[in-house]
Amino acid sequence: MELTARVEDYLEAILEIEMSGEIATVTQMAKNLDVTKATITAALKKMKGDGLLEHERYGDVILTREGREKALAIYRRHEFLKDFFVRILGFSRERAQSVACVMEHEIDEVTEMRLAAFTDALTQAERRNETWLRELLDKLDSAHELPAPMCLMPNGSNGVIARVTAQYELHRRLNAAGFVPGAEISGIKKIESPKGASFTFTMNGMGINFGITEASAVWLYQP
Repeated sequence: MELTARVEDYLEAILEIEMSGEIATVTQMAKNLDVTKATITAALKKMKGDGLLEHERYGDVILTREGREKALAIYRRHEFLKDFFVRILGFSRERAQSVACVMEHEIDEVTEMRLAAFTDALTQAERRNETWLRELLDKLDSAHELPAPMCLMPNGSNGVIARVTAQYELHRRLNAAGFVPGAEISGIKKIESPKGASFTFTMNGMGINFGITEASAVWLYQP
């Protein structure tokens, strides 16, 4: 059964109320989710019909076995994402909570497991105090130094190619022309015209003109 983000939120809310030692009710859910009791009641009726919970009018809300399994999967995903954002990316707990609430509905099990494996690898490296992890964390603290596409570079700026994101024939042409990681570019200038923006710059002593497509595909570090 494919669950909507709203239903997943309700399942998680019921589970969290239970985990706090309380009994889930329409009133408690409405308070926790900041919605009306009528909204909760309508949602519970639908979820009961889908076999996710048991609920009689004015009674407690009880998850079925299927509902509990799905709620636990959502809760696990939420807690994992929140931990990843706080411990690995350095988010505040408030920001991590907010982002996790959005992302938990969008990632699938494969994505979740690969992120979990990545996080575990970082945790193990942290315990061993490995140099590459310290370098990675330093990089995360310097996110403002990350590469950007040429089309977003300020006029007159210089850069070093970090990567080329073009595909197929355009990638082949750019690569053959020397647009590879490490190549230096200088004097970037954006020129607006009725036909669209173009970009002029110098590479290896030669003046070159790019359209927006090429300038969007070449990403630069700015020294």
